[in-house]
Amino acid sequence: MTRFDPVHRTHELYCAGFRNQYDAALNAHGDLFTYDSDMEWDLGLPWYRPTRICHVVSGGDYGWRSGSGNGKAYYEDSLPPLVDIGPGSPTGMISGRGARFPAKYQHAIFALDWTYGRILAIHLTPDGAGYQGQAEDFISGPALPVTDAVIGADGALYFTTGGRGTESALMRVVYTGKTSTDPATPAGLPASAKTRRQLEAFHGVENPSAVEAAWPHLSSEDRFLRHAARVAIESQPVDRWSAKVYSEANSQARITAAVALARMGKPEHREPLFNSLNDLPDASLPVPQQLGLLRAYALVLQRLGNPSKEQRDKMLEKLDLLLPAPDANVSSEVL
Repeated sequence: MTRFDPVHRTHELYCAGFRNQYDAALNAHGDLFTYDSDMEWDLGLPWYRPTRICHVVSGGDYGWRSGSGNGKAYYEDSLPPLVDIGPGSPTGMISGRGARFPAKYQHAIFALDWTYGRILAIHLTPDGAGYQGQAEDFISGPALPVTDAVIGADGALYFTTGGRGTESALMRVVYTGKTSTDPATPAGLPASAKTRRQLEAFHGVENPSAVEAAWPHLSSEDRFLRHAARVAIESQPVDRWSAKVYSEANSQARITAAVALARMGKPEHREPLFNSLNDLPDASLPVPQQLGLLRAYALVLQRLGNPSKEQRDKMLEKLDLLLPAPDANVSSEVL
């Protein structure tokens, strides 16, 4: 996804990792959401990813790759979806702002699914630097291939149907109940969401204050806040912060900083980075940090090259202690 400047006619990469996000919408807080497509012929395969609602943030990578290359939602350098929807065909997406509907629908994001003939209301609850989401079937019906929607000046929701030889129509949705439809004020954002936005101001911008401002948030349990901090640090010259990675005492911060250095560093960072990761006590780390450590190892190997035999043996010795791994259904909600 790119940000377009119509005056200078330039595109700026904002985030990546979607299969085919057809549309996007802003909520009342100015946060961006999209409805990403699945790859239909991957259905039933281990790497299949359902259609999903994503909270779109600066520098985000949502993990979609072609074929079996899809990244996991728990990767330390990726972000999880807000809601997994399932098979479908995303089309339009709008905010409920301005609708003469009850407050919960004014605050919702509406996502259109062409295949299953439905409009979903995505109810958003601020949660730290991100949101929790819940999907509700708002409108559905047979032979209702919805394509796009808009909130009209009269507060009604208008949507169109059609495409691929199906009947085209324009339909109007109004509310006729007794619940108030007065304009509703959204709930305030948590402090961590405001901090995330402050950190995003450093993304792609060299700033001498960025490392000091962002580094404390590398240890955050909030993935969206931790992500914003990491991208802010990755945007700074590596020599300003690489030494801090090796001496970081907090295990989560060291893992996240190691991921940043693996992504932005050079081969000369490989040896001290491996030593730093090998010093972490794998088995005693919480499961999300164990997964983050595995991702950090993988990125170092992929981007910076192979370790020495001594470092390799120590890494394998540490990882062997984690096997056999207990059966667990690790979900993005847990992480």
